[in-house]
Amino acid sequence: MNIGELISIKTVSDDLPQTRYNTELKIFTCVQLGDLKRLMAEIEKVNATIVAGNISDDPVTQFKYLAVSTVTLATRYAIQGGLNEKIAYDFSDKSIAKVDRIDSADDILTALAYDIITLTKMVAENRLKPKQSPHVKKCISYINEHLEDKLTVKALAEICGISPDYLSQIFKHEMVDNLNSYILTRKLEYAKELIAKGTSNKEICKTLKFSSSSYFVTAFKNKYHMTPSEYKSMLK
Repeated sequence: MNIGELISIKTVSDDLPQTRYNTELKIFTCVQLGDLKRLMAEIEKVNATIVAGNISDDPVTQFKYLAVSTVTLATRYAIQGGLNEKIAYDFSDKSIAKVDRIDSADDILTALAYDIITLTKMVAENRLKPKQSPHVKKCISYINEHLEDKLTVKALAEICGISPDYLSQIFKHEMVDNLNSYILTRKLEYAKELIAKGTSNKEICKTLKFSSSSYFVTAFKNKYHMTPSEYKSMLK
């Protein structure tokens, strides 16, 4: 039995409270641990129902918004569980793009269920693979701690104590992504957090060192299949 056969989704009402944080945390923790068996058990414990806020008056749009937010959160937990960020974000992008093409609420739920199962399995499989080398770990750690800086391959190579060419080579080999693309992805992820806080596009560009607002909007849309304004509206 897959999750699509276990879960139903209802809209929050006066007598039907929204799914509690602790319940959501247990489910997403299963993704983080790559524990499919426990994931299925946790879903059964909550009576097979996830209750969502009333995001849209249109049922299909409601399910699309729910799927996007669920996949986004699940992806973060998968990364925390050790899944390669490039692989995780690519999976998230494809999942969201797939949902965007679906016009049936039931089909959206089925697609979401399948993707949560797949993501959990990916985390489990990743735990059996070799870990990142010290240079790549140091590079990633520096990027994550300095997203508001202008980050270049040359500067990162100097921090790691190796040549730019060698850093690019081992980063691409271990992360399945080139370094500049990874930096852009991490900045866009941070931009989503800033958008949620109400930060303007102009301020985001200044903070994250994007060359222009138009470049930021284009990069954001290419990555998430929606503009920053559309993403902000989805969060309301």
